[in-house]
Amino acid sequence: MEGKAEFPNLLAGIKVLDFSHVQSGPTCTAMLADMGAEVVKIEPFAGDQFRQPMEGANFFNFNRNKRGVALNLKTKDGKEIVLKLAKEADVLLENFVPGAMDRLGLGYEALSRLNPGIVYCSISGFGQSGPFRDRPAYEPVLQAMSGIMDSTGEPDRPPVRIRPAMIDYCTGANSAFAIAAALFAREKTGRGQRIDVALLDVALFSMSPYVTQFIRRGELPERAGSAQPSGGAIQNFETRDGLIYVVAGTDHMWKNLCNALNLPEVGNDPQYATRQQRAERRVKIAEIINNETRKYTSQELETKLLAADVACGKVRNIGEIVQESHVQTRGILEEVDYPTLGKIVAVKTPLFFSGKSAPFRRRAPMLGENTGEVLKELGYSDQEIQDLIKKGVALQYEP
Repeated sequence: MEGKAEFPNLLAGIKVLDFSHVQSGPTCTAMLADMGAEVVKIEPFAGDQFRQPMEGANFFNFNRNKRGVALNLKTKDGKEIVLKLAKEADVLLENFVPGAMDRLGLGYEALSRLNPGIVYCSISGFGQSGPFRDRPAYEPVLQAMSGIMDSTGEPDRPPVRIRPAMIDYCTGANSAFAIAAALFAREKTGRGQRIDVALLDVALFSMSPYVTQFIRRGELPERAGSAQPSGGAIQNFETRDGLIYVVAGTDHMWKNLCNALNLPEVGNDPQYATRQQRAERRVKIAEIINNETRKYTSQELETKLLAADVACGKVRNIGEIVQESHVQTRGILEEVDYPTLGKIVAVKTPLFFSGKSAPFRRRAPMLGENTGEVLKELGYSDQEIQDLIKKGVALQYEP
């Protein structure tokens, strides 16, 4: 995988220390690594807690293109190694509970004195300030607290979580953007930045329209299953073999949908003439449309509606979408070899530059796989490295 140099490595030469674990932080640093940054992931001897679940599927996807070092940060020598790394680093990212890095002597104030140009990014559940500051948090907790869960699901059923960790993904992307902006500013000022990114803030940002509407009118978002309450014919419809999602929100698409389903009289009915009218009658509309869509297979209906310029997509599972020729053509999937599992398929960062996507230059590291290599680059001799390993300061992966 080494040597895939055709991709424009826009962050080449940028050195990143990654103290993050689980998903939001690793997503951020994976994106930076994909753009060419040199990322060193620092783990405790127990390893990132996402090395085990789903056979490590999370870990493989969000720790690619990084080198891995395992250190005991509770030792004086372990902290000394980190300080040497930080002195040369451009970026440090961590996602511990606020104050944890300060207690280790590795907080922003300490490291910015050592390296004034460092961009220090902290991801946490609730931010570095506020009454919730010290609370631990994971993605589902933030979905529950932010109103996302309360607005998701069927109206007559309890709230449900969104299955993908969308807050983590969005937090990682926001953090990567903030770091890139801080590096850009550093070119002018020579100074780094202290970046504070909170999962709750990101979750509320995603709920912005609903926050605005509630504060303005006291209206909570309606739990409506697959439907969009602000319009009719925007939901899943039934077919002979599954479901198809249709978005016929505009007047034009509404008429196109009705014509495609041989319902011109419904499309021209004045009681459905506007989006607001269709929203008010969406349950009745769903009944009318479902009576027609059940006559087709989902693939037949998708083809028919797309030909009529109606936005739609059959509800596919993971197995179906990854086999689609479009996904294969885009090249967003890449197969890599992993020592303990053999060949695995992972998803690349969804960004294309000059028609090229970021390759997997490195698979995700085994725990402590690059410890000796990184320590040698810091000036430690082979004997000193072995002594650090024997003293329980560092851990080196051995195949």
